[in-house]
Amino acid sequence: MIDLHCHILFGVDDGPQTLDDSLALARALVVDGITTVVSTSHILDPPLSMQVIKEGIKTLEQEFSARGIDLKLLPGGENHYSLSIEEMRGHSINGSRYLLLEFPHNNLPSVAGDLVFTLRSAGLIPIIAHPERNGTLLRDPELLSPLIDQGALAQLTAASLAGDFGSPVHQCARYLLRKGLVHFIATDSHGADWRVPRMTAGVKEATKLIGRAAIQQLVVENPLRVVEDRDWIYE
Repeated sequence: MIDLHCHILFGVDDGPQTLDDSLALARALVVDGITTVVSTSHILDPPLSMQVIKEGIKTLEQEFSARGIDLKLLPGGENHYSLSIEEMRGHSINGSRYLLLEFPHNNLPSVAGDLVFTLRSAGLIPIIAHPERNGTLLRDPELLSPLIDQGALAQLTAASLAGDFGSPVHQCARYLLRKGLVHFIATDSHGADWRVPRMTAGVKEATKLIGRAAIQQLVVENPLRVVEDRDWIYE
């Protein structure tokens, strides 16, 4: 499986704080069935530079090779909605037109629709991170539909489907999945001891709702299209 959302770099945000922490997370990701992970540290203001991200990935790749950890790393970032379009472009997933977009956890900003329109007009495709944990969307999940209609995509957190964030988030995740408003499932992992990878558990739960073929699309085929920067097929 390909994980499009993971905080694996150490010492840069609220993810792993040490090299050993990152290595422990990497091992947990492999055990959870992940073969490729996009490093998506929080990109705030001032933004973490892509140079720092790539240097961190290079360090981890060297450690993985030395320790026999079979995990491929790709650069990216979890872009805060308040950043400029060019800052977001500079932190896209693997240099593609696709980028991970984070709205505040407690609400969906009134500018969300305009931002999606602006990003699409700039040739970028935003992937809305963990909509099931957004306060506004928890109250009214259908508010995600207009953003998807404008060309945004959406990423559920596997742990939400596994029930780790409580019943309301669990129910919202299931609703969005059944309604066809989800394009990816990712871990959003932050460590081997906190916010751990839960892809296997989330996929098991999701398979009961939409079937194995649809899940393959969300954890392999769609993420592969993103990291290879292939055109998105809108249905």
